[in-house]
Amino acid sequence: MKKFIISGIIGIGALCFCTAFAQTNFPDKPVKVIVPFAPGGSFDIIARDLSTKLSALWGQPVFIDNRAGAGGNVGAQAVIASPADGYTLLFWGDGVLANPLLYQKPPFDAIKDISGVALVATTPQVLVSNPKNGPHTMLELLNAKQPLNYGTAGNGTPGHLSAELLKRQGASQLSHIPYKGGSQALTDLMGGQIQLVSTGLPACIAYIKSGRIEAIAVTSRNRIKSLPNTPTVAESIPGFEVDTWFGFMAPKGTPDAVRNKISKDLRHVMADPALQTKLIDGGFVPTISTPSELDSKMLRDLAFWRALVAKSGAQAE
Repeated sequence: MKKFIISGIIGIGALCFCTAFAQTNFPDKPVKVIVPFAPGGSFDIIARDLSTKLSALWGQPVFIDNRAGAGGNVGAQAVIASPADGYTLLFWGDGVLANPLLYQKPPFDAIKDISGVALVATTPQVLVSNPKNGPHTMLELLNAKQPLNYGTAGNGTPGHLSAELLKRQGASQLSHIPYKGGSQALTDLMGGQIQLVSTGLPACIAYIKSGRIEAIAVTSRNRIKSLPNTPTVAESIPGFEVDTWFGFMAPKGTPDAVRNKISKDLRHVMADPALQTKLIDGGFVPTISTPSELDSKMLRDLAFWRALVAKSGAQAE
């Protein structure tokens, strides 16, 4: 009997050792990163930069899978349904908390269904217009007599919620047109089909700097270094502030060893000065977190987004 117990203990110990060894040697096959929006938007841009760096570090392909739809929910649900082994990751942000709140029957619960891996950047939302047929300033927007169609990357995205909050704080002329990604909304903006777009700054900063579109205001508390002449919404509507974050997440149950390995490797690749400069020039504020720090942030931020959804009155369309 003692021999059997000892053998069993040894067997369990060997199994634990093998499991830990396999996890710390992650990855040994290609990794898929699901971006829940069409190519070209803020999330897609930074996800591709970081995936390229991780692929070089790991010696394994890290490829992007764009799963647009339902304001990001389609992509998130695909990740939630995947094995919790680290080989399918979600690259999203606050929308993973906010979007389900738009539904009477939420499609998923981010806190229960998703684990944090690493926060990698923050950025404000920005309200941009077509210089030929849109308002040029917050004052013009607030005083507009005609309806103003604004596009976003989809229902429940930070761009949507911040614009709906703005609508209820004076810009009643705004009328929402959801797209499957920020790049599609910007294309229609430049084509004159809509007057405004509310989206993450990185998705449109190049167009702003080229003069193809005009930045009316950013949603951060203070003006940002990359657009020092662009006012904040708070300069016209005191107290208005909506900042958003970008990060990697995984299905709930993904081993801590795997999540910590990915976070550690992201910290390594993000230390590259050239990448830092590229992200800053692109409108991002680079940062990095541990998985547990992102888990805690998601839990705290859920209360903020729940209150913002209630204030904005936004609902799934």
